[in-house]
Amino acid sequence: MSHHYSGPDFGFPRGDARLDLTDLYAFPKPGDANKSILIMNVHPSATVIHPQPTTSEPFAPDGLYELKIDTNGDAVADIAYRVSVSSLSGGMQVATVRRLEGTLAAGTADGGQVVVREAPVSAGRDAQITEAGDYRFFRRVGEAIRFSSTPWVP
Repeated sequence: MSHHYSGPDFGFPRGDARLDLTDLYAFPKPGDANKSILIMNVHPSATVIHPQPTTSEPFAPDGLYELKIDTNGDAVADIAYRVSVSSLSGGMQVATVRRLEGTLAAGTADGGQVVVREAPVSAGRDAQITEAGDYRFFRRVGEAIRFSSTPWVP
């Protein structure tokens, strides 16, 4: 379920728009069904009441943006992708993506394999794409985190 800040009685998680997960998409990669594309929309760029950016810093450095995947139908995550973002420095933020498996994926502890390190979080109309092995991280302020990954099923 997505939650778009859409009325006077609605609010952002912990009052912080940067933590608002608004949409999630998952589908097989065109031309290679063994790979998946995961898209997470977060941080709406404007509120309903005040149509302007909600914060000057696009992502919360103390937030954890996470996708958990259950590969065997037991309602427990078997794989997790965790995105952490740096504080705003020099007018930009960078993101690190980790892949966790097994019991680490089901929990919230740090760890896992870094699959994308310090990917620039783009600002403005020009998106930046960071590729690292089988992974591609795409981010533009006011749009989605787009993340192509290796197969879900180990």
